[in-house]
Amino acid sequence: MSVLQAIDLKKYYGTEPNITRALDGVNFSVEDGEFVAVVGTSGSGKSTLLHMMGGLDTPTSGNVIVRDKELSKMNDEQLTIFRRRNIGFIFQNYNLVP
Repeated sequence: MSVLQAIDLKKYYGTEPNITRALDGVNFSVEDGEFVAVVGTSGSGKSTLLHMMGGLDTPTSGNVIVRDKELSKMNDEQLTIFRRRNIGFIFQNYNLVP
């Protein structure tokens, strides 16, 4: 059973012709009990991906599904409660998240 899915996940910053494609069509799933590491060079989109997986940022397009819940269909209050109950973050810098 998939506990986490990214479906055609895209995150773009800016506008053409100066658009930056932080993520461009990412697809993957994490199964229950599986351990996963996100690795890559600086600027490759790791933090952007993790922020979208945790509901801290929204994709330009595509879907993030955590435990059969599509994050893009949640309002801010629902997302806050969902994060509180299901997702944990350890930041490099000091951050407080509702």
